[in-house]
Amino acid sequence: MALNYNYPQEIKGSRKLYSLFNGVKDPLGVISGNHAIAGDSYHLKANLTNKHFIFSQDKELVEYILKQNHKNYFKSEIQSVTLGKYLGNGLLTNNGKDWLKQRRLIQPGFSKVKITNLVSIMEEEIDKAFQSFSDETDIDLYNFFHALAFNIVAKTLFSSDIDEEKVKELGTIITEIQEVFAKEVRIPLYTQVLNILGITDKNIRKSKQAKHIIQSVLDRRRISKEEKNDLLDMLINAKYEDTQLPMSDEQLVDEMLILFIAGHETTANALTFIFFEISQHSEEEKKLKQEIAEEGEHVFSPESLMKKSFTVNIIKEAMRLHPPAWAIDRQALEDDSFKEYSWKKGTLIILYIAGLHRNPKYWEQPDSFIPERFDSENAKNFAYYPFGAGPRLCIGEHFAMMEMALIIRKFYNSYTFTSFQKELQKKALVTLRAVSLRGKIIKNRD
Repeated sequence: MALNYNYPQEIKGSRKLYSLFNGVKDPLGVISGNHAIAGDSYHLKANLTNKHFIFSQDKELVEYILKQNHKNYFKSEIQSVTLGKYLGNGLLTNNGKDWLKQRRLIQPGFSKVKITNLVSIMEEEIDKAFQSFSDETDIDLYNFFHALAFNIVAKTLFSSDIDEEKVKELGTIITEIQEVFAKEVRIPLYTQVLNILGITDKNIRKSKQAKHIIQSVLDRRRISKEEKNDLLDMLINAKYEDTQLPMSDEQLVDEMLILFIAGHETTANALTFIFFEISQHSEEEKKLKQEIAEEGEHVFSPESLMKKSFTVNIIKEAMRLHPPAWAIDRQALEDDSFKEYSWKKGTLIILYIAGLHRNPKYWEQPDSFIPERFDSENAKNFAYYPFGAGPRLCIGEHFAMMEMALIIRKFYNSYTFTSFQKELQKKALVTLRAVSLRGKIIKNRD
């Protein structure tokens, strides 16, 4: 006998067709529009594949999926299979016991203590990038931050063992793979079209080229036997608790490729949004520059960067308004229920973080940029998950926060940025990114 499930309100008819056809080019507009119609949780059934989707911007349901009952949820096939065929079996795409084993192995390398040792490498790359600025420089900060964040990840991962051309090649490959992947997961039957046209095979070849570049760096490090105290050394020397054996080369390369993508993509996108918001709010920029001046000689120290500050508040508020990880997907391993809703095994849950972060149920003036709101003693309980939550909380959170704080303070200590744009055009791929951020960098007058 078939079980009866109580899914949230279903999106049907013309609105469903609209959602399916427009969800590729404007997923934020479509999902937000559906929430406006159906409330904080809604149901969509894909007839072609007979798959059920629940979309939610409800804080309690988000916490139930990511925390209270996380063991019943894997990352969906969207990431574990579709993305995995391009990027391998690293932390981002892995599931279950294999994921937990890898997480425990890699986690120590991203502790606050370990990250502080990387600040000098970050500083060197930031200073080198800022040398290109004159007294007044027209620039697209989106492109600038992607190059800078990529170089920082390359140097913190590999020290000096990878040259600039290979870094650029890796960046190009990763961007091209993302563009295809985003369409593949949103357009019904698009995977079959990609297979017929040979695009899937072409992307897999690009992925192999990226892995070949990383493998060559790994080989050179082993031959040199030089210790550089970077993330690569940590990964090479890490040993599994049960066997005391290190990772295989294949696993090492997969993890490094994932760290490359996760380590630069979200940070570069977040920085673009942060600098846009600062450029639109002169009073907040004054407060930021005042804090930088008051911190004095400690302004770039790890202790100052990681403590509660107005700099950190600015980062958090920009990531609330524009979360690079704009949605989190999970797939139910067994039938489940929460409050009045129930759903079947295999249901895909899309936790709409971008909507949660602007949900008026949880936020006063949800569309306004108000960094001071994070001064609240209740901030830790906010409906706020830019790095996820639960056991799969982003492993690189401390790394990203320190890197962004350092870049912001280094920049506003010497420069200001005037945006030519009053609005940002956004593009929701695997991550939420701006299309561009054009403006002028002006050197501070002493």
